[in-house]
Amino acid sequence: QRTSVPRTNAPVVACAVPPLWAETVCAPPQTVALSRTYHTAFARLTQDADFINNVWGRRPLLIAERDQGLAGSFTLHDVQQAVDSDFLEAGLGFADGRGGWKMTAVSQPRGNSYEEAKLRYEDVARALAKGTVVFNSAGAHVPKLGAICLAALQAFELPNCLNLYLTGPNVKQSAPPHTDKQDVFVFQTCGAKRWRVYEPPPPRRMPAADPLARGKGEDMLRPSELREPLVETVLTPGQILYVPAGFPHTTSTVDVGAEFANEASVHLTVGVDSHIWGLNLISSRQGALRRGALPDNVQCTQLDAGLYWDAMRVPSSVGFLRSASLRRAGAATSADAAAVAELVDLTKRVEPVRWAGVPPIELEALLDAPSVVLQLHEHAQRLVEIQRGMYAEAMADDGSPAVAGMPRVTLFRVKPHLDQLERAMESHLGWYGAAEAHSGTSSPPPAPPTALKGGFGARAPSARKPKGKGKKKKAR
Repeated sequence: QRTSVPRTNAPVVACAVPPLWAETVCAPPQTVALSRTYHTAFARLTQDADFINNVWGRRPLLIAERDQGLAGSFTLHDVQQAVDSDFLEAGLGFADGRGGWKMTAVSQPRGNSYEEAKLRYEDVARALAKGTVVFNSAGAHVPKLGAICLAALQAFELPNCLNLYLTGPNVKQSAPPHTDKQDVFVFQTCGAKRWRVYEPPPPRRMPAADPLARGKGEDMLRPSELREPLVETVLTPGQILYVPAGFPHTTSTVDVGAEFANEASVHLTVGVDSHIWGLNLISSRQGALRRGALPDNVQCTQLDAGLYWDAMRVPSSVGFLRSASLRRAGAATSADAAAVAELVDLTKRVEPVRWAGVPPIELEALLDAPSVVLQLHEHAQRLVEIQRGMYAEAMADDGSPAVAGMPRVTLFRVKPHLDQLERAMESHLGWYGAAEAHSGTSSPPPAPPTALKGGFGARAPSARKPKGKGKKKKAR
């Protein structure tokens, strides 16, 4: 194993764990216990000062100690149960040499009935021989995975989604080099997979490309753009790898060791969604300028690399960072004050000439920075509360159809929550002001994209309607 970042056997901290959200859900004891196991793993990080100050958003981290509670926590048998009992969608990742990682549907409808339109486990097993099968946003549908999402939601106090990845043995490149919009936590549950994680290439080299979506769709992230890996390791069951948003990575199931050479790899990727929802400093700056009817003349990808990644940081007043400040200083006002200072400082650094003669206190007033910071905190809280309901429902799902005698389709259970999330994002953007007030060349705070509905990595195929006909739903 090669790594230029410290390996750890999990940070040793005193974790004052609050009552577990999963314990309030009417779910089987083993599902509650699973949520507790994952919450412990997450809380060790969110309550660790080194992770907060030196790792989060800054560098990858390998937790090498194998946690036996995580090993085997989701297997191919669990996958088969989920596929057999629901109308799920899955994609097969591939690279065609003309761009980045793309997705094709694992199966196509064979007829007009529910059973003929439904994905079958045999389709999944057949696809494993070709590459990586991806179930995007599986945590909103599968009870055990919903329990894991609920644990992450409580620990990070930020929205998240969970993808399920299956790869057959001896796949030379199960995912080509690409980046994600989420900070991802990879949990290897079965088999093994080789990972390489790289330093992000400077955004200004490819200013038209999204640094958080390199190597996807029509964009190819070429090996020549990458340096030596920061981390090169084989993940085995019970190990965890953290990859910050925007850090390129690639995977394979070749040369993973004799013990796992002929076994399929199963891993869960929990993505913490701060950037998609505008919970970062650059979106706060853009929104503040828009709200104040001030022009924005910056193209973010033209910034120096260090400044770009500083701009993508989550403010100190949001999520688990706010809670960490509260534990440290004993008052939430310290987190708010720090976030105000971060917003003002970033605004000056991004346009030093424009704001050279403006004192920080005056720029704070121009941006109405305290109000922006409060709005961002409340926006994050709304998102978390909506997702708490969504994942609690997933965790409590006993497999019964919503209407007796009808097929079980969890898409219908999930959709109201997705609609609430979209409305919350629209309300947040509306608080900043109408889009017409924005000018300049930088990207505005994110509009409600299809990505709001979860999923990362390559885009998954669109969901098929249960009857196998009619318009397809947008990719989730």
